[in-house]
Amino acid sequence: MNIRIVDGLPFIHVTVVFRGKCLHLSDVLIDTGSTGTVFHADRFAEVGVEPEPQDVTHLIRGIGGTEFVYSKTLDAICLDDIVLSFFSAEIGLMDYGYPMDGIIGFDFVRSAGLLIDADKLEVRKAF
Repeated sequence: MNIRIVDGLPFIHVTVVFRGKCLHLSDVLIDTGSTGTVFHADRFAEVGVEPEPQDVTHLIRGIGGTEFVYSKTLDAICLDDIVLSFFSAEIGLMDYGYPMDGIIGFDFVRSAGLLIDADKLEVRKAF
């Protein structure tokens, strides 16, 4: 998978599957400094994803400040041929002052066994 640099930040294309519906996200930051993976609530609303009573909410903190998010277990997160099934991610407003569809955090990078090649600007499986 190719990394696209925008304003010095690494972005990738991600496809998310939730309850059989696919959502294609082209502006997802890959951020090993973020402990968790979070996606923009407005983008998920496009395929009918809304908070439900059983969803767990969290207050997350980061360089962009704090925000309340809710957790969803996604059917799959796909980075080209790299697929991680039944992965729990956070959904929030992501009002960080920079337009993006989501952040792939270190939790996903580690779980998927990703290798980020900054020289070649690509993401691939480490094994």
